Amino acid sequence: MAIVFLGLPFLLVACGGGQATSPPASASPAVSGPMVTKFVTPKDGATVTGNSLDVQIAFSGFRLSCAQAGKPVVAGVGHYHIELDHALVNMYCTEKATVSMQNVAPGQHTLTVLPAMNNHMEVEEGKQSITLNYQPAQPLPAIAASTATKPSIKILTPHAGDKVSGTFTITVAISNFNPSCDLFGKADLAGYGHWHVNVDSMSGPMMGMGTMLGMACSNSFQGSTEGLTPGTHSFFALLVDNQHAPLMPDIFDKVDLVVQ
Repeated sequence: MAIVFLGLPFLLVACGGGQATSPPASASPAVSGPMVTKFVTPKDGATVTGNSLDVQIAFSGFRLSCAQAGKPVVAGVGHYHIELDHALVNMYCTEKATVSMQNVAPGQHTLTVLPAMNNHMEVEEGKQSITLNYQPAQPLPAIAASTATKPSIKILTPHAGDKVSGTFTITVAISNFNPSCDLFGKADLAGYGHWHVNVDSMSGPMMGMGTMLGMACSNSFQGSTEGLTPGTHSFFALLVDNQHAPLMPDIFDKVDLVVQ
């Protein structure tokens, strides 16, 4: 089984759409054999004319769980990544997903689905790639770079020392920065990106992505304490670019919470 640590343009993450992340687990097949993902739709060679792409996948050898993302590896548990032209779009935990075609040029593109472990290591042997022909009937206006300076992010809730258990919500205030889920995995644009939530560390392999719970594009993120030991844990909210790399220098806030 080939396991790959994601490089800078292929960083992993976990959330969906522009709303707060609420990571549900889908119905899962029996957990046995290697981790494998395949496309049900679209089919290889399909022509895409809409401004978003609906995807359905089939998987085997593991149970889907976004609640476990960024936590220690558990055999038979994980999620999957979708890449567009070999750049990570997002991480998903249900069989259906949607990919925005914002800022995607017409023509041939490669779509890839890969199984991933809780720490976002990809299982290369379980991936599938297909080719798509993007011919938009009504192309979206391209989003251009912004001139905003001095971006910032601040955690508003929960407060330091608060007790959390199960599902909980982190809310933030973002200034001089434009979060956009439609630009996940697209070319970097000044002033645009999104934010990640990490637990206990922002460092380590994959620039600390192994401890990332997920990402968001609104002012809130819904996380889970599942897989965390009881006690005090640090939660980080950090600004990243479209390719999921932290802004330089790091722009983040953190809060220490008590997991029950």
